Amino acid sequence: MGQRGTRLRLVGAALSALALTAGGAGCGDDEDEDKGGGPGAPKALAIELTGSGKDLRFSMPKSVPGGVVRIEFTNGAKGEHGVQLIRVDAGHTPQEGLEAAGNWAEKGRPLPPWVHTAGGVGFAKTGATRSVTQELPPGKYAALDVESDTTASFDVRPADSAAKLPTSQARIDATEYEFNAIGLKSGKNPVLFDNKGSEPHVIAGALLKPGKTIADARRYAKNEKGEDPTDESAAFDTATVDGGIKQVVELDFKRPGNYVLLCYVPDRKGGPPHIAKGMVSQGVVR
Repeated sequence: MGQRGTRLRLVGAALSALALTAGGAGCGDDEDEDKGGGPGAPKALAIELTGSGKDLRFSMPKSVPGGVVRIEFTNGAKGEHGVQLIRVDAGHTPQEGLEAAGNWAEKGRPLPPWVHTAGGVGFAKTGATRSVTQELPPGKYAALDVESDTTASFDVRPADSAAKLPTSQARIDATEYEFNAIGLKSGKNPVLFDNKGSEPHVIAGALLKPGKTIADARRYAKNEKGEDPTDESAAFDTATVDGGIKQVVELDFKRPGNYVLLCYVPDRKGGPPHIAKGMVSQGVVR
């Protein structure tokens, strides 16, 4: 929980430090490319992070059809990286959305109603591919890797298919301010992450060490003093999603046991992160 929690708290710093010019951003591919898995199946949006050092870029289409989409993120760079999506309403640019999101996440300022934390894919190790399936409403988007400050902009057009979210026996529901986990099983699982609340939420999860309890995790989460009660080798995470967003995310639960589930983002009105409001819950993996 310590290392993963620190990384999530640094999301705000990464957002506010973005170079919103060509010098700090990746580019979308010229092609308008999307691949489907057959009639009625979600289209696939392939996103890859490539390069090395400070010279990283996203390879992805500049325009894709919306609706239910399977986002496949491949980390071709060293270290752990992910892709957080930011959507902005008409009349605003993705760069404005990133700047506003940075002020919200790092400085505790309100998140304007025209900025949406639109999901995406959590951290993937070097050479790994992670995927989520979710709805992408039409609009202008930014893709952000919070580890490297790499960004790219793309447009989502109106849906051209009637694809639906895949079904899942496992789910994690988020509300203000707790998680409720059902049906989690050891190994790789498609899990429905359903933000039933009105505030943005993210999941950071890790296995509790033998003999440690959710009470230990809550105490540690307040100031990170003493022994970390979680096993970071069995950790997982998601991207941040707005209230009302659902995504089916592929999660890998390394071992069965009791997991702690935490949220590090604040309310849209700003203020402290949800972990400070008690959003530290337990999920059981069989």
